[in-house]
Amino acid sequence: MTQTPFEFLLPRMEGADLEKEKGLSRYAALVDKGVAGFILFGGKLEAVKAGLTELQRRASTRLVSMPLIIASDLERGLGQQVKGGTVLPSAMAIGSAYEAGIGEDTLRRTFSCLAAQARWAGINMIFAPVLDINSNPENPIIATRAFREEPETVSRLGVLMIEEIEKQGVYACGKHYPGHGDTHEDSHSAMPVVEKDFKALEEFELKPFRAAIRAGVSAIMTGHLKIPLIDPSGLPATMSKKAIGYLREQLGFKGLVVTDALNMAGTGMKEEQAAGLALEAGANILLHPLDPDKTAGYLLSKKSKKKADAGLLREKRMALLSLPAPEEPDFESCGELSKQIAFKAIKLEGQVRKIETFGLSVIVLSDNPQKLLPFTKTLEELAPGIKVIVNPGRDAKKRPEGNLLLAVHSTPEAWKPPTPALKENIGKYSASDAPWLSFGNPYVIPRVKNRVLTYSDTDDIQREMAKRIAAGRLD
Repeated sequence: MTQTPFEFLLPRMEGADLEKEKGLSRYAALVDKGVAGFILFGGKLEAVKAGLTELQRRASTRLVSMPLIIASDLERGLGQQVKGGTVLPSAMAIGSAYEAGIGEDTLRRTFSCLAAQARWAGINMIFAPVLDINSNPENPIIATRAFREEPETVSRLGVLMIEEIEKQGVYACGKHYPGHGDTHEDSHSAMPVVEKDFKALEEFELKPFRAAIRAGVSAIMTGHLKIPLIDPSGLPATMSKKAIGYLREQLGFKGLVVTDALNMAGTGMKEEQAAGLALEAGANILLHPLDPDKTAGYLLSKKSKKKADAGLLREKRMALLSLPAPEEPDFESCGELSKQIAFKAIKLEGQVRKIETFGLSVIVLSDNPQKLLPFTKTLEELAPGIKVIVNPGRDAKKRPEGNLLLAVHSTPEAWKPPTPALKENIGKYSASDAPWLSFGNPYVIPRVKNRVLTYSDTDDIQREMAKRIAAGRLD
């Protein structure tokens, strides 16, 4: 069977483009060139499902007929990308709910819902779970994406997620090997450095990856992480023969090695060069090349010392043929499970069970106040006497004083760390004895004695906290 560079590529796909004939034609052209599949971002459920069905049909008519791998970042459920899917609480919220005693059966059913919705939409690889251990509070990109700060819980919850995803016939992909938790930079915009050797990594970061491999995870994503004590060449793990070799030989991983997105600055080079080095190092899937034709052309012209082997990837793609047609999930029950976890995850610290609503001002601090509209609108509807003040400007004549509650919203996003303006606004109130309410990353607010941590910003948790504030109780 003739091998082409395209069959290692998983380019970006905009779900919204699947509603347009021109957009669908563009992806169909890439299918005709032999791409392995796509990584999906956005779109509406029915349009995504219809478009992906058509592209899979197109792939089946090729001379070399193999199903496409359709992958997506669904750490927080199908709704994280596709409108119409359920949005789950963050991994950290799931970890908090687990610590608070939520049953593993509930978590299994939730993860099963995630996979069932993905399959219904046409997605057959989920870039989750995050197996990073969030041991560095200054980490700008992991934070709430990690289950916990210790390897045991991360390992256990990662295994539960993997088992339920794989049971549904969907490929789970653990990330970001060899561990992105103890870093202080975002690999989307820089190349973080991990100052550990394999012995140190084995004692901490690699424990969840070993557990995932024992659980049968189908894929592992490498991180753009420089590991000088392991590979002094300066190449990140994505392109390091030593790092990927350790994953194969010492951890015993037999599945697909997927690169993190090639358009990220963490590669330290042009994406086509990164693609070539990653294949030489042993990667199977090259993720998110912005220019698939240019990357494929570079790979074709490059005289590699070691020809990449597409056999494993072909085997995994062909295995998708044996899956039965998906059944429509119960979206309502999935939503109830999400809500149950979100509410169980809420953590109260100090004296915040009762609050005085008379003369109360709720100060909302956020980089993106639009994302907190369910909270602010519900609060204004239920308690018009409570003032809601969003991001008081530095030029304000007088900062609100008196009876305050400080609500902070910050969630990790690619290329978008907490802004200096948000940090400055938070700093203005750091000496206040008012209670704090955190939607998302708990590390951005002061470690004061009176705090409510939700770890998420789902619509359900926002409305719930607004109702509690209006009622004068946060428990």
